Amino acid sequence: MSHNNQLIAAAAGAVTLTGLVAMGLKRPHPYGQTVEVGNKVVGEGRARRNVFAEKELVDHIPEEQVYTIYDSFIAATQKFRNKQCFGQRNVGSNGELNEHFDFITYGEFAGHCETLFQGLCELGLKPKSRIGVFSRNRIEWLITQYACYLQNNIIVSFYETLGVDSLAFVSKHAEIELAFCSKETLSKMKELALKVRALRTIICYDNVPDSVREDFRDNNINLYTLDQIYAIGKLAKIKHRHVPPTADDLCTIMYTSGTTGDPKGVMITHRNVIAVVNAVKKYIDYINETDAHYSYLPYAHIMERIIVFLAYHYGGRIGIFCGDITKILPEIKILRPTLFVGVPRVFERIKAGVFKEISKQRPLRRSIFMLAYKLKYLSILYGFKMPLLEAFLNFLVFAKLKLALGGQVRVILSGSAPLSADTEIFLRVCFSCVVVQGYGLTETCGGTAVKLLQDSSVGSLGPPFVSVEAKLVDVPELNYYTTSNPPCGEVHLRGPSVAIGYFKDDAKTQQDFKDGWFATGDIGRWNRDGSLSIIDRKKNIFKLSQGEYVAVERVEGALLNSQWVAQVFIYGDSQKANLVAIVHPHPDKVEEWAKLKGIVASFEQLCSNRELNQIVLKDMESTARQTKLFGFEIPKRVHLISEAFSDVNGLLTPSFKLKRQQIKDRYKHAIDDMYRNLD
Repeated sequence: MSHNNQLIAAAAGAVTLTGLVAMGLKRPHPYGQTVEVGNKVVGEGRARRNVFAEKELVDHIPEEQVYTIYDSFIAATQKFRNKQCFGQRNVGSNGELNEHFDFITYGEFAGHCETLFQGLCELGLKPKSRIGVFSRNRIEWLITQYACYLQNNIIVSFYETLGVDSLAFVSKHAEIELAFCSKETLSKMKELALKVRALRTIICYDNVPDSVREDFRDNNINLYTLDQIYAIGKLAKIKHRHVPPTADDLCTIMYTSGTTGDPKGVMITHRNVIAVVNAVKKYIDYINETDAHYSYLPYAHIMERIIVFLAYHYGGRIGIFCGDITKILPEIKILRPTLFVGVPRVFERIKAGVFKEISKQRPLRRSIFMLAYKLKYLSILYGFKMPLLEAFLNFLVFAKLKLALGGQVRVILSGSAPLSADTEIFLRVCFSCVVVQGYGLTETCGGTAVKLLQDSSVGSLGPPFVSVEAKLVDVPELNYYTTSNPPCGEVHLRGPSVAIGYFKDDAKTQQDFKDGWFATGDIGRWNRDGSLSIIDRKKNIFKLSQGEYVAVERVEGALLNSQWVAQVFIYGDSQKANLVAIVHPHPDKVEEWAKLKGIVASFEQLCSNRELNQIVLKDMESTARQTKLFGFEIPKRVHLISEAFSDVNGLLTPSFKLKRQQIKDRYKHAIDDMYRNLD
């Protein structure tokens, strides 16, 4: 190492909490974000509300008298008629995607919605019909959604990755008679219609050959293109009047992808959506007229739908993903969004990619980056402000990284699952913007809490929205009590943004929704400043043979800190005393190890290498001790796999949660072998 590099390394090692204190930097003061309401019940903490909703929870937008998505649509269209709203990259004359996003205005968008509404009415569609949508994100998807709300219809969205059997279950359960699709999903839609007798009308967003039309007709299925329905709507002799919904009418049934069993249909009302739309804007100021959002998470996911409702109501601009994941980063650079929304898996991949590129840099550049990274990392971790130094480091070191997201991102929002503290700080360090975690479930309309933009702490989810109140309930089997300091327990939620139950499933509704409270299954903690953090998961726990309870998601989250582990599935048999793990290792790390060892083999072959297996297991054990897992929470055997868990191979839900039963079934022999070796 050169003398300069030695100095840099020494300086990096000197950046400690003590050193920062010596520089005269002060901690920010905590502030109260929630207030207690209601009475104390044995085994429960008192309910808490956002400080701005102590007297009353919000369920509409009072300034504009907006109670439904229909009201929001009419108000926003009038206010922003000539402003750009939705855009996508269309295919040019050369057959390639254009180098720019083609946007339409609010007025043009509303015109398309009106025309489609008229066409659907001409087909005989009645109010409160349940309409299926089976397509990737595109403007036509959103036109369908808003057109349906002009007649108080109900959207049922399908994930593109669902198999025909799951689609058939949802279609039969929701009693869908008409569905929209794209050319990519048309063949699967035909299979579906052949299985579901009631589904007789399909509308394809794209043009289709005459031979395909004839095939559908021969099978007694009515197939139209979107252009045909537009033409029918324009030629309607009598203009159909809107049938506005009420606040308590259903706007959508969101079928959760489910980690086990059949999907559940969550009933979401217009009141639920508008309560969240108002709460996010009024007390968090998450989006405004100057903002642009890149829409790539599927519309079958409630979080992305809520972002769209927010953007439309408050005048934002949305660029829609083309559908090719290899083009996400190029499209971000073209659009230059001010908001970037993602899930932890996306951000963890970004982090791995950044450090992979840094490892390729020359030693001096790599050392400078790591010094700057550690300085900013520690200042964020310990809550110290260094504005001048931070501005210098952002300009000198991190400016190019910020440009990777277009250079204009002011807020990054992570949702769907807990984001590790390390990844949260990474995003704040490298992209020099506000990073907030959101917490919500499909049953809470995607919105329960989001960290306040001015809150610089790490790991907080902020206070509950002004549309919901929260309480914690003791979970004795996991040693979580509301009387602890700080209070911990299962999160229960109540308020205008909480769904009304599960469609045609009274038993499940009564189980999860009791006395107006929805039991989330998540373990929460009230922080000293009144904010909420999610620290565990009650529903994914099991007991080992000696009586210890294991919260599997917490263990997996800790083990993901291992430098070798890209994905991990922890399994425990109730008749065994130990855990075992299925691990998909970081390919780059494995290839680097093989190169140093002089081993020439495929990644699949390397995953069967016994020496590598032991190296990964030992690093996981070290990581487990560093993250203070108990001895019984540390897996004693590991099986390495070359194929990542994904929604394509059926091992992840579309919202990137592990499908535990499917993984267990897929790797049953490997699990059995690990336990045999332990015995």
